[in-house]
Amino acid sequence: MMQIFDISGPIKPKNENESLFPSLSFKERLMGFAFCSFLGYFIQILSFGSFLKAAAGAPNIFALTYSLGNILALFSTAFLIGFRKQFQNMVDKERKITSIIFFSSLVMIFLSVYLFKSKLLVVIFLLVEFCSYTWYVASYIPFARDCIKSCLRNIIKQ
Repeated sequence: MMQIFDISGPIKPKNENESLFPSLSFKERLMGFAFCSFLGYFIQILSFGSFLKAAAGAPNIFALTYSLGNILALFSTAFLIGFRKQFQNMVDKERKITSIIFFSSLVMIFLSVYLFKSKLLVVIFLLVEFCSYTWYVASYIPFARDCIKSCLRNIIKQ
């Protein structure tokens, strides 16, 4: 089994059951990450095939497939760092509000499609999901949030 290293040396889980799949090797974790990432982004790309229908007033299929792609892409990183660590990262002070907004928008999209049957709500929550997912991903990239803020300020000024 391969070991993961950081600057201080090999990384060992505090508890072997810290991961949802503790018996997976590093290679299997990479394969899980690659598969979920590929599938998630592939589904997101496929969802744009129904984008014209969404623009024409039928956003449900686009919203559901796009959301499923986001969930799989988010799920993929948990294979690398473990599901407990992924959850801890999502609720740390820098990402907590964004995570709550993201998951709330996912729930609201599904409720808007199946319960409320409101196309307007689907579109609104889809935009909220897109923005919150972008903000969440940007939190992992140094200075990305600052860059986004700067771009938005420049757009608003014009």
